[in-house]
Amino acid sequence: MAKRIVWKTNDLVVLKLRDDLYTIGQMLTSPAMRFYDIRSADGNWKDLDLSTVKPLFQVFIGNVVLQNLVDHKIKDGSVKPSDAPYERYWIKPHLHYDGGFPFRGGKLIDLGPEGGVGTAVAPVVKPDLSVDRDRETIEKYQLTNMWGNDDLGERLRHYFDNGEDFDSLKAKVFPELGRSA
Repeated sequence: MAKRIVWKTNDLVVLKLRDDLYTIGQMLTSPAMRFYDIRSADGNWKDLDLSTVKPLFQVFIGNVVLQNLVDHKIKDGSVKPSDAPYERYWIKPHLHYDGGFPFRGGKLIDLGPEGGVGTAVAPVVKPDLSVDRDRETIEKYQLTNMWGNDDLGERLRHYFDNGEDFDSLKAKVFPELGRSA
């Protein structure tokens, strides 16, 4: 039977990436979750304020992440969620109809301070991002895609194993990212 994790804003969960590698996710406005540059060999934390830990990224997650990657909620009151604001800016990929990968390029959108604006109706901040002009913006903000447990687990393991946050989907949406600035 699959475990049931109930979403509650600012609750903290432990993600099991391997038998000896755990990290923390903070539930934000559903379905956004923020991840941090923190790891543990056993998934146990005490006396920790996530406001003092570097955030890695904030992404939208599917229920499969809760079912397959989340090990448990953190109940220890000495572990505090971050008070960092919700990341309001996101990159919505453009549909690409010329064959190949279905998304190419994107636009910067504003989901509001609490993430209450849907991606389909969000105001556009910049309509056509270009790696040549907007590399820093593209590297800074996350795509609006929904992450599953396999891709998210792979991204987090890659970060903790190699020290590099590599978003393989963003590399496909913006293939020019691989080229030097």
